[in-house]
Amino acid sequence: METWFQRIFLASCMVVGVNNAPVQAQEVTPDIKQNVINENKLDSENWSLALSGGAISIEDFGNSGLLKAQLTYHITEDWYLGAELAMAKAGLTSFEQLSGAAPLLTDSQREWQFYGAQLGYMLLPGQAYLTENYAYNSGLSVFMGAGNVSFAGDDVFAMQLGSQYRLFITDWFATELTVTDYIFETTILAQTKTSHNLAVSLGFSVYF
Repeated sequence: METWFQRIFLASCMVVGVNNAPVQAQEVTPDIKQNVINENKLDSENWSLALSGGAISIEDFGNSGLLKAQLTYHITEDWYLGAELAMAKAGLTSFEQLSGAAPLLTDSQREWQFYGAQLGYMLLPGQAYLTENYAYNSGLSVFMGAGNVSFAGDDVFAMQLGSQYRLFITDWFATELTVTDYIFETTILAQTKTSHNLAVSLGFSVYF
């Protein structure tokens, strides 16, 4: 028969785990606060229309304002194909400014225009954290294309190389910063040479 001493000893073993006796389990509730994240998904539309403005350095003719419009078809998440129209007006050459001689070109001949197509690749897709609570989808792409430049009374074949940084403000609206080099042959100054015309533009695009 168990004595009162044995009963007290066995009860203490159940509580403190003496002599490898089982310890009474206690329920532990972790105090972890979970954050709820709402991820905005981009629209599934494959077309976008962009309008932008900036500046272009027309070789030998100084810097000028630039206006561009672009219609783009997004083939996949990484590849896109675009059609572009860009316009500017060339200034005076250094010779015209210093010599005071008659202008080399008329006003209409100073109109600079490019139209063509380009193929682009999304090189670095990612996100931009503008605040602690908001992140925006972004991407850095590179592109190359070809088309036609109308300038100084001539229409010549031109190539374009460049890169673009795109920041999505909403799922259908984005802002774009683009750097482009328009490359073509010119004979305006009595010798044939390859002309590089660097341009920087900032604009907005709408997806539909």
